[in-house]
Amino acid sequence: MPLSFPQPRLWALPLMVVSNLLLWDNVASGTLTSHETDGDPVSIKGLLNNATRVSQNIRNLNIVLRRKYTVNEISPLLFGSNIHDFHEHMEFVVKTLTSCHNYSIKTPENLDKARQIPFKDFPKLILSRVWAWNETSKNLLNILRSNPETHDDVISLAKDIETKLAELSEYIQSILSSIYGPTEDVDYTIFSGLEDLRSSHDEFRIFALCKFSYCLRDDIRMIELYLELLECVKNVNVDMCLSNYSRDAS
Repeated sequence: MPLSFPQPRLWALPLMVVSNLLLWDNVASGTLTSHETDGDPVSIKGLLNNATRVSQNIRNLNIVLRRKYTVNEISPLLFGSNIHDFHEHMEFVVKTLTSCHNYSIKTPENLDKARQIPFKDFPKLILSRVWAWNETSKNLLNILRSNPETHDDVISLAKDIETKLAELSEYIQSILSSIYGPTEDVDYTIFSGLEDLRSSHDEFRIFALCKFSYCLRDDIRMIELYLELLECVKNVNVDMCLSNYSRDAS
C-alpha cells in the first residue's frame, strides 16, 4: 500500500546526503528545533533516544538468543569444534546461501547505494522492516512454544525480542509522523525459513535460528544508522553531519 504524507517543501533530498534545509516547518537553519524539552519522551529527541535504546536492547537480546539456542539445541556431536568458530561459519553460510525478507526497496549495502534512495521513500524503507520483524518475531515465538523441548530461557528471550520490536515500532512511527505527518500501512513480507525450527535435524533447526538472528541484526543496524543520522541533523549543522558521515565511511 502506498504511503501518504504531505508533500515536503523541499525536494530531492537524498537519504544520506542532506545538503540543504530540512523538511520540518519553521526550520530556518541547519538544525532542528523543538518546543518540547529534551527530556520529554514525546519530543523528537526523546523519541530518538528511546528508539535507539530499544534497538540496542534488541541487538543484545538477539545475540544472547542465538548463543542460548545453539548451546541448548546443538547436537553433542558438534561440540568437538570451538563454539565461536561455529558461529562464524554459520554466519558465512547464512549470508552465502540465503536472503532475508524480500523487501520492495532493497536494503542499501553502502553509502553510495543509500544516496540513491529518495528521502520520500525513507518511511517505506524503515517501516517495511520494522513491521516485517514484528510479524516474524511472533511467528518465531509461536513455533518455539509449540516444541515442548524448547528451553524456557530461549522462549523468554524470544518473547523479550517480540516485546521490544513492538516498542521500537511505536517509537519509529511517532518519529516518522513528526517528520512526515500521518503515514499509511506499507507492504511487508513475512520471513521464510522458520518452519525448519520444527525439523528433527539439529543442523536445520540451528540454521533457521541463525538465519533469523543474522537477518534481524543487519536490519537493526540499518535502523540504528538512520536514527543516528536524524539525531545528528537535529542537534548539529547539516553540513557537519554530512562531513562526519563521509569521513566515517572512508
